Amino acid sequence: MWWKKPAYVKARKEFIAWHPYCERCGRKATTPGHTHEDYRDFELYLSAVILGKCEALCNACNLMEKKGRKPCPKCVELYKLGMAAKGPKLQFKIHYTGQDQDHCYWCRPQEEIQRSEDRKEVFKQLVKQSHKIQNAKRRAIYQEMKRGR
Repeated sequence: MWWKKPAYVKARKEFIAWHPYCERCGRKATTPGHTHEDYRDFELYLSAVILGKCEALCNACNLMEKKGRKPCPKCVELYKLGMAAKGPKLQFKIHYTGQDQDHCYWCRPQEEIQRSEDRKEVFKQLVKQSHKIQNAKRRAIYQEMKRGR
């Protein structure tokens, strides 16, 4: 557990003092984000922090990095606007997306929302049509049973 060694703890505190904000979302940074190559040995891991070759990350961005996710750019923008606003603080949540996505579910463009609504409507119509067919079959079976008595 390299992150508990005193040399690393000291280097991390100095790194955070020099880089107080997360480079991805703007929240308070708590840890340096390493590349995969840094994990080969402790000396390389430690030197990346000391030389500032890491990315300052908050806890959420560090966790999501491990899951292959990134913050939504529109959510980050809204969060920064809320932090800069005078008067009552506006609280915006930063949502995370997959690496191949441009925005989160809540920041979708209007055309994408409309496409989604259209697909839902088509699906509802298919379900209704399927139910009508199933009910017609049930009625036919019931009528057949009624005649056979």
